[in-house]
Amino acid sequence: MTDKEEYERRKKGVFDGMAKRGQERILRIGYENWDPFELPKDPRERIFSSASLKASALVREYFGSAGISGESVSVHKELFDLCRGLIQEERRAQIIVDFCAWLKERKGRG
Repeated sequence: MTDKEEYERRKKGVFDGMAKRGQERILRIGYENWDPFELPKDPRERIFSSASLKASALVREYFGSAGISGESVSVHKELFDLCRGLIQEERRAQIIVDFCAWLKERKGRG
């Protein structure tokens, strides 16, 4: 048996052993794109990558320039995630910014 056949057999075994809900999630992303043996991402990357350090500095700068102090952890996290997403050119982040601009413009007309 080749390595590829063994890999596919093991992959199918993992998939078949999953709950129905997990299988549905895998099918939404695409079974062929799913790698059950991929190593998990290092959580320190989220905190210490160059994009994360830049995003953190920008969020702190924003809070300082806006005169906001003692903001909640959840608000800081949301802004950090959005800023990091924009730095990394994630489509999700750009859609959020575009929506906010659209909503501001719409409210200005109304």
